[in-house]
Amino acid sequence: MITLKNAARAAALAAALSSVSMVAVLAADVKLTLISAERDEVLAPVIEAFEAANPGITVEHQSIPFESMNAAIEARIGGGDDSIDVLLVDSPRVAAMVSRGYLKSLEDLRSEIEPLVTPVALDALSVDGTIYTLPLWTSTQVMYYNKDLLDKAGIPHPGSDQEDRLTYDEVLEQAKKAQEAGAKYGFAFEQIDRYYQLQPIFEGLGAGSGLTGEGNLNPDITNEKWIEGASFYAKLFEDGISPRGIPTGQVPPLFAAGEMAFIVGGPWQLAGYTNTEGLNFGVAPVPYHAGGKPVTPTGSWALAVSPHSSKPEEAMKLAKFMSLDPQGAFKTVEANPIPPVNLEAFAIYADWFAPKFPENGADVQKIMGYELRDTAVSRPLSAGFVAFEEVMNRVFGDLRNGADVKATLEDAQRELNSTLSRIQ
Repeated sequence: MITLKNAARAAALAAALSSVSMVAVLAADVKLTLISAERDEVLAPVIEAFEAANPGITVEHQSIPFESMNAAIEARIGGGDDSIDVLLVDSPRVAAMVSRGYLKSLEDLRSEIEPLVTPVALDALSVDGTIYTLPLWTSTQVMYYNKDLLDKAGIPHPGSDQEDRLTYDEVLEQAKKAQEAGAKYGFAFEQIDRYYQLQPIFEGLGAGSGLTGEGNLNPDITNEKWIEGASFYAKLFEDGISPRGIPTGQVPPLFAAGEMAFIVGGPWQLAGYTNTEGLNFGVAPVPYHAGGKPVTPTGSWALAVSPHSSKPEEAMKLAKFMSLDPQGAFKTVEANPIPPVNLEAFAIYADWFAPKFPENGADVQKIMGYELRDTAVSRPLSAGFVAFEEVMNRVFGDLRNGADVKATLEDAQRELNSTLSRIQ
């Protein structure tokens, strides 16, 4: 016979089981949103690894074009949107994002972060001594060259050691010779009008980054060396050595198609070029100005947790897996061979890299090693960097399309003086 007491116990047990079941369902339904400017396939390995290690949590990656990333963060996180949980942040933009309240302080993770990064990397994660981002990637550049085009022009292949570094004068002389022998273009920068890759033109001449003063909020792009660097850049297009009239994303395919003798680009191009049938290429260090110093760009994306995430614990779990877990951090570069900042992940990456690309991997790894150590220069850390970068990218676009160098820089200086003065 079922007594009232037994019935009550049964009902309580059923309710408890129902509650446990509901918790399990809710746990299984946790979905995180990760936003970045990367293709889905770049982050697929780390997402797959995270989901395997964390049953019940799924990750949706939303890829946003680089040019639209800042506007998307402004609109969504600036508007309090809780649908973004973790985001990739371009390091020089961190200060501006912090000033607008877009990033959550991660200072409580300092003891976990410090042993895994260099002091320079730690500074890049911080604003005024407080950590706001987690380490993800760094970067450097190499110069790819088409062996067949050089052979056709009778040009010797450049070496990959530091002492083999060519000057820009030497490279452009060879580029013109390759064009005379049939190459459509002689030389180009992969990111043909972006400050990140063009900054070394000016730094190598001693012109400075273009920002000075307290907080790097004073523009300085009209000095003699900046004019010299901008004139060098403009002449690449005026002489037909570099291509006019095409967007940045269409420049690397010109090299892959065998139409360009030399291109300065990131190690992330290595996989695509290696898998391009019929492309016979080698790598060399980035050129420098005669009488100047070798300079290469560095810095890349860091990780942040949205202050408005509706799932902060799970979001932090994903962010830490991608950055502080050595295997997780390595998985972020497995489909995109760019150096991870995490030192333990970098050791895994270094063992993996050269065998992965047997033709050129050892040379690229060697170049990355000494460039990151000896020639790397970061973009200026400034709350005004986003505004500065937008103006400078427009300047570079104007210069490659034939605008007067001095007048263009002077106009940009006036605009930046006005814009940055409102941030100071």
